[in-house]
Amino acid sequence: MDLKSNIFKSDPVVMWLIVIPGALAFIMISILLVLAIVYRPSYGPETLKYFNSDFLARASEYNRISLIISIIVKILIWLFMAAAVWAGWKYFTRDSSMPVYIAAGYIALFYIILNIIMIPLSFYRGFTLEHQFGLSNQTAAMWFADFGKERGIEIILSVGAFTGIYALMVHVPKYWWLISASIMAVFIVIGVYLYPVLIDPLFYRFEKLDDTKFREEILEITDKAGIEIEDILVADASRRTVRANAYFTGFGNTRRIVLYDNLINNFPRDEVLNVVAHETAHWKYAHIVKSMAMSIAGGFAGFFILNIIFCRTGTGVNIRSIFILILIISLFVFISLPFQNLVSRYFEKQADELALELTGKYDAQIRLMTGLAVSNLSNAEPHPIIRFILYSHPPVMERISSAEKAKIQD
Repeated sequence: MDLKSNIFKSDPVVMWLIVIPGALAFIMISILLVLAIVYRPSYGPETLKYFNSDFLARASEYNRISLIISIIVKILIWLFMAAAVWAGWKYFTRDSSMPVYIAAGYIALFYIILNIIMIPLSFYRGFTLEHQFGLSNQTAAMWFADFGKERGIEIILSVGAFTGIYALMVHVPKYWWLISASIMAVFIVIGVYLYPVLIDPLFYRFEKLDDTKFREEILEITDKAGIEIEDILVADASRRTVRANAYFTGFGNTRRIVLYDNLINNFPRDEVLNVVAHETAHWKYAHIVKSMAMSIAGGFAGFFILNIIFCRTGTGVNIRSIFILILIISLFVFISLPFQNLVSRYFEKQADELALELTGKYDAQIRLMTGLAVSNLSNAEPHPIIRFILYSHPPVMERISSAEKAKIQD
């Protein structure tokens, strides 16, 4: 009996859990592709007040090409995953379980081939396109080194995770999903804690902010917010990119604010302070902890649903179950993007509002948003559907408008 027959002859809820996510993902990706190809934004006087038409056209074209490439990559990934499911269903029977180490070999082969297939598009998107639009300082050798490190980490983690899940399916078939979700929860916490000290240094060199006066100004903001910062670090991002950025990372004694050297060197001090206030606000509102909690809750729910699917469809414990699992997880993660990004945009809006309360620098915030958009070739006004599905931050004109309103109300 084939996979389709198993699904359609089982509980209708199971059919819904498998078919509907695939259909939703197809609809979402199709809409995004059509919009990326045919949509051309028109800008009103408010946007033209801050950005000239040449920049807007250039940013729109860069984001359009980037989105098309990202969609093609996603489609190719799903096709490859579907091919792996088909091959698994064709060449392995329901009862054809195998030793864990052999399963690990198949999983590793799957991820290695997938990443090799993606190299040409990844290189075009991450190197060629970035250089065409003047955003990258990387050499080809540096790009391949970063790509190799990123994909190497991804392969190791993915192979370890799915091999562990397979082992649990074999040895603890009744509770594999619960144990897997529990291990994932622990890994999320440990990963967020260790990422700043284990992974970040593989890509950037960090130095503590050595400007004493600037550090005192930053500490005034963090003290005002009631937040104790472990470190304020400057990353040597200019070796790779012209983009300006900052981020907060870690928790406990690994939490830190990281500022790109591009930001420090190319933006006025009052604008950088607004960036720091924004990152401080993320800690004030415990956004990292809340994000971890939502990821853990989503993981438990997802594994519970997957267990229902496997139990009802009778896929058995074998390598084909793992390939089905990989595909379903990928689909669920994608169709949950609108919800994830809705929450993220809310967090970012909260951080912007508190940053303005902490600094009172409304004009600096407006200049900052404008400068960051220019530095990063941000799309000032993306299509509402693209914004809804893909944007983790409010678009720049929304953030500028919010700062203008706060200035008037103050």
